[in-house]
Amino acid sequence: MREQFLEMLVSLLENGFSLQESLSVMQRNQQFSLGILQCFTEGLAKGATFAECFYQAGFSLQEMTQVQLADVHGNVVTTLKNILATMQIIRKQKKELSKVATYPVLLFIFVIVLLFAMRFFLLPSLLQSGMIETQHWSIGVISYGPFVMGGTVLFIGILASVCLWYSKRQSVIYRAVLTARLPLVGRVYRMYQTSYFSLEWGKMFKQGLEARQILAFMETVNPHSLVASLAKELNQALSFGKPLAEELEQYSFLLPEFSLIILQGEVKGKLGEELLLYSQLLTKRIVGKVEGWLRWVQPVVFLFIAVLIMAIYIAMFLPMYENIGGIME
Repeated sequence: MREQFLEMLVSLLENGFSLQESLSVMQRNQQFSLGILQCFTEGLAKGATFAECFYQAGFSLQEMTQVQLADVHGNVVTTLKNILATMQIIRKQKKELSKVATYPVLLFIFVIVLLFAMRFFLLPSLLQSGMIETQHWSIGVISYGPFVMGGTVLFIGILASVCLWYSKRQSVIYRAVLTARLPLVGRVYRMYQTSYFSLEWGKMFKQGLEARQILAFMETVNPHSLVASLAKELNQALSFGKPLAEELEQYSFLLPEFSLIILQGEVKGKLGEELLLYSQLLTKRIVGKVEGWLRWVQPVVFLFIAVLIMAIYIAMFLPMYENIGGIME
């Protein structure tokens, strides 16, 4: 619903409607949730900014920050189109992930249920019949396998919850640094953050603003955002006479190329254009990398489940075959 609302809003603004007129048109169409429209109409009537209404309507803090930054460079419609494009990409990737992950997840649940059924129903019957020896190694696998798998899943869930709780208690920059250090995901996260900062800084540099002016404004956006926290630290460093490009190299959630472009762009005088182009290139790389991962998810999961099922059958039937072979001899 938020995506459809944003798509309609962008279309109306591009066709010359003001924000108030666009909201009135959408209210008359009655195609959108009244909650979203009320957040904007009532919020604007009470004196709230467009960015604040944006956040109250259910959009993320990152998206709200982008709208706040758009008030400086003036490209509100362009910013909304970028947000819409990002939402569409994420929706598409989530849809692809659900397609490739649904069946393997169901198979994994089936394997766990099968293990528990073998442990509590089939295994006792086989032991009573004497078809398998009680001291065989496979008995231990069948007996403790379900609990080991269930415990592993539970442990991963608890570990993820603890990590999430711990990260929320840290500063936003520290959380960004931790996320950037994660395997696989960290690389994409660094590319995403670099693309985001390149886009926003590029727009403002293109408007003729200087680095100190950009950072001074970025400090005024939502204090809980990464943008405001980074701008505050960079402003402090610049006040001591430290070069901006050298300071950016210290933040591991930004790619090294970002500081290099800042350094070279300041010399050439085309920093805004270079940052915007770099942001576009990073966005394409992110989409390509994620789509490449999605192509590997299903085969890898299927292979893991196939090996797991084969191990179960070997553990179940190997002692029976060995017992039958001993009887025939």
